[in-house]
Amino acid sequence: MDTAQISVLAEKFLDGTATAAEQEALHAWYDQVNEGETEIVVSARPDTPEEAKARILRQLQEQIARDKKAAPAPVRPMRRKWLPWVAAAAFIILAATYLLRQPDKQEKPTAVLPVPPAGNKAMLTLGNGTVVDLSAGTDGAIAEQEGTTVNKQQALLIYDAGNGTVQPAINKLTVPRGGKYRLILPDGTKVWLNAASELRFPTAFPGEERVVELDGEGYFEVAADADQPFIVKTARLRVEVLGTHFNVKAYTDESTINTALLEGSVKIVTANGKSSLLKPGDLAKVTADHSVCITREPDPGQAIAWKEGFFAFRNAEIAVILREIGRWYDVDIKHEGPLTRRRFTGKVSRSYSLAETLSILEASDLHFRQEGKNIIVLP
Repeated sequence: MDTAQISVLAEKFLDGTATAAEQEALHAWYDQVNEGETEIVVSARPDTPEEAKARILRQLQEQIARDKKAAPAPVRPMRRKWLPWVAAAAFIILAATYLLRQPDKQEKPTAVLPVPPAGNKAMLTLGNGTVVDLSAGTDGAIAEQEGTTVNKQQALLIYDAGNGTVQPAINKLTVPRGGKYRLILPDGTKVWLNAASELRFPTAFPGEERVVELDGEGYFEVAADADQPFIVKTARLRVEVLGTHFNVKAYTDESTINTALLEGSVKIVTANGKSSLLKPGDLAKVTADHSVCITREPDPGQAIAWKEGFFAFRNAEIAVILREIGRWYDVDIKHEGPLTRRRFTGKVSRSYSLAETLSILEASDLHFRQEGKNIIVLP
């Protein structure tokens, strides 16, 4: 089929007016240009359905143009690698079944109650055990510990270290499920904490090292100091840096601890003493048996998409995606039967409500039921 025919069929599919034969023709063309990995690409909410449709068709034209430039593939027996159309797309058409819903058409409702995305929520535990709810109260100085003043500015916690020689106190910043928060440490290092994360740190760094401890996920922009290395400790990994930008993902319910380096250089040391040096663009994965796998990331920014306000996945299992969703919206994900073995690639805004995010996944032939704080994944 030529470009015009594909565009017409795609538009009819999106409008819901394509016949069975037309859908089959579109499927057949799709089989020739894609390998069957489900892609969910919703990077921003369009202003209108018309704008969304124009964007989808424009990307469709680009895909067709790329296909026309490629060398013709040898004829091969028909073998369906693709999943049902709503479960396999390589260019936004999948997500359009959600984005382009028409108000005059009856839709199957998503069985979930309104749940907003994560907000700026955290609890700060001071050295004397006092707990401060950072979600409440006004901005300004909230504590002074051993010569260090702690200030709150909207969703940012700032530590201003004094010149005292008193032994620093250990503070703990706890971000719950459904929360996020930012922090500037006493040395000027900037930290972003993702949902369900905790950072333990001193109110000053007087020693030979600057050591913090992380559970969960954090992005660090470390203030350079050649005489005082910055160290992030996790349950199975130690990350050592001088001044750099990197992300550490160390959730206890994940099979690996991931360190992604965006700028500078870092050394990672596993619990059994094995060390590796990372270069910008490297992603290191450490398993429970302390084995290390380092890969080059074609898009290093994907590791910190959460910091920029997106869910971003590449060839990810649905279980990984659902764990991210559970932390972000503070809901528990349960399954009725085995999960699909399909893998997903895509980028979805974290500003969507839970219902909107689940609706996008439902367009991928996944189904859910809500029971209070539990989201049930149906077979």
